[in-house]
Amino acid sequence: MRLFIGSFAAIDDYAKIKHSFSFLRGKWVEKKNIHLTFLFLGEVPSAAPIVEALEGICYKRKDISLRGLGFFGTPPRVLWAGCEDESLTALHETIRERLGVAEKKPFIPHITLCRIKNAGRYERFLEAVRSYKEREIGHIKLKLQLIESHLTPKGPIYRPIHTF
Repeated sequence: MRLFIGSFAAIDDYAKIKHSFSFLRGKWVEKKNIHLTFLFLGEVPSAAPIVEALEGICYKRKDISLRGLGFFGTPPRVLWAGCEDESLTALHETIRERLGVAEKKPFIPHITLCRIKNAGRYERFLEAVRSYKEREIGHIKLKLQLIESHLTPKGPIYRPIHTF
């Protein structure tokens, strides 16, 4: 089974954001699938050892604001919503340590909105990103879950299998 540890998020006006970037060519994340990934585990034979390692993990369930948009890559490959809360990085570290997973790259808390194939004219893209600077666009109701990801031709299907 293909697993990750995450928390689902809500975007207040996803249709408006998508409209603001209507010139993009890419794959938008389905609204029901929008989430923060704390740790991608990939294919694992069983969820039981993961559940056992993370059972009783201590964190505060709270609302975390999503503010502003950004992107990864040059040229842009991922459009994301930002979530700045130091507790997210601390929680990522705790998860990683409990599972004995080495840090492969720095954890940057974000919500992927679109996987970009072509961002069009770069200046136009930057202008659209800047128009969301410091704007609150949604929130995460922090609830840590072990989530199964089943890939299909129509896109991934996410199924929470355990809540911590």
